[in-house]
Amino acid sequence: MAVSQPDATLLTYGDTSRVDDVLGLIEILTAEEASIFNKLQKVGCRDTVHMNQTDTLRTAASAAVAENGDYSMLTRSTPTRTTNLVEVVAIPFRVSRTQQQVEHYQGQNELARQTTKALIEWHDAAEYDLIHGTLTSGQSGVAPKLSGLLEAISRSTNYTAQSSGTVWSASILKGLMKANWDESNGDVATDLYMGSFLKDKTDDFANKTNIVSNGANVNQIISVVDVFESGFGKLAVHAHRRISLSSDASARVLGIRPDKLAIAQLQAPTIQTDLARSGDYDERAVIGKFTLEVRNRTSNFHAYGFDKD
Repeated sequence: MAVSQPDATLLTYGDTSRVDDVLGLIEILTAEEASIFNKLQKVGCRDTVHMNQTDTLRTAASAAVAENGDYSMLTRSTPTRTTNLVEVVAIPFRVSRTQQQVEHYQGQNELARQTTKALIEWHDAAEYDLIHGTLTSGQSGVAPKLSGLLEAISRSTNYTAQSSGTVWSASILKGLMKANWDESNGDVATDLYMGSFLKDKTDDFANKTNIVSNGANVNQIISVVDVFESGFGKLAVHAHRRISLSSDASARVLGIRPDKLAIAQLQAPTIQTDLARSGDYDERAVIGKFTLEVRNRTSNFHAYGFDKD
């Protein structure tokens, strides 16, 4: 009987004529973040310089008057304006028509796929400047920039610079909430944003309620702080990828009251298709024009200087 020789078997791994097995689904690996931009209400604006008005009441004190006495007229105030600039955010790109004509594993037209990516990238870029933008006038040919949350809300009464490396704790957060209530008109922050390190430390706060779930087939311990409540209000706690940057020496937290903020849009994000073309390609751009409207700075707070690792 003839015996087959294993080394004479035609095997697959050296065969370069095989059809490649490539999954059509493309997984995007880059983290995206647009939660604050999506959360804030959207309003319109009519100019690149956008203003809203604020006013104050007299300091609370007795207003008693003598019987038959003459009135002493009180000084009145008129509204003041808060100004911000509209920023143009654009994600332009170009795809050759040959690239659109060849067949791809995912089965999509590459121009359409890149357009979908650009829409996500636009919101990610908008979120970044919504938080970290520093006011730039736009004169002398430079790109105008809006004043983002960290700059626009911060004033001496609601910005706290901790000693570098301060350990984040429940007592510090309670102090920030108390200061927020003391300095505001009572419309205090309702949402707290922080990076992953501080969110993890918040989940370990003492005096929280731990839930132990014992099901028929699973034992589960839930150790998370989604809401922090003190005598000065409730804060929904959110992990956010853009609050603290890798270049920051310390970590920060940002407390906001969304109903006292708004995205004022001169142009909602739009896919621009009328770009000039001089070759065998198609050009697109996702473009939007907006600014941040801060209706009450004291309803928000910002603290920086916490240990980040």
